[in-house]
Amino acid sequence: MTEPTVALLRDAGLLSGEPDDRYREWVRWTLAAGHSSEEVVGIAREEGVTAATFAPLAGRTVWRGPDERPYVRIDDARRARELARLTELLNGHRPSRTDARRDRNRWSYSGLFGLNAGDAGTAVRRGALVATPEGTMMAAAGARSLRALPNPVDWFAARGGTTWGELYLVNGSHDDPAEVLRASIETGRRPPGSGAPSLARLLRHERVHSEQWARYGYVRFIWEYMVRHDPRKPCEHPLEREAGLADGGYRC
Repeated sequence: MTEPTVALLRDAGLLSGEPDDRYREWVRWTLAAGHSSEEVVGIAREEGVTAATFAPLAGRTVWRGPDERPYVRIDDARRARELARLTELLNGHRPSRTDARRDRNRWSYSGLFGLNAGDAGTAVRRGALVATPEGTMMAAAGARSLRALPNPVDWFAARGGTTWGELYLVNGSHDDPAEVLRASIETGRRPPGSGAPSLARLLRHERVHSEQWARYGYVRFIWEYMVRHDPRKPCEHPLEREAGLADGGYRC
């Protein structure tokens, strides 16, 4: 169905010239999401998809899960939001529906607990960062600067990891953080320390936490999660229950 859909997009005046492989991949994943060819045309119009839309992904490292879904490595934090949005779109999702969440979680892309220009920020400095099919980001920190001192991630992540706004931080310090992310993505297995049944289900769980950060805002989310409810009792925690206990690896 890919080529007939591409032809339909061309007939609708939404595609000129020869589309690249990423464009065709977008068509495939959008069809796989259950949309008809006619609906793909509507999505292209709504999302402004053209033959040049995925050009920013050219030459970038792409890791693929067991289902071949693409994860795009982010090597310049200044483009993190753009690449997260394109990765979500490429995987057949509708980023226009989640841009409001990204707007409310915009602090994730800059500042102390977010990302800084050209680097993955204070919390994951010397680390690795990747955009996920959920339109969120996943990061792993590098090794500690001083072995006697904890990595900042050790202060702000628990169990397998913790979501801050749009960023899921894999817990711990790693000599080769890119390898930690690559191995988890390509095998589909949860990151070290997580009890989730798979990476895909874990990221689905963490995306709901991103939605909660957006809904409550920075200060209130911390209040709701850490103060009003006991994070040591996830099976009774309303925010964990909403995110899906089984997806998060909680056995209740």
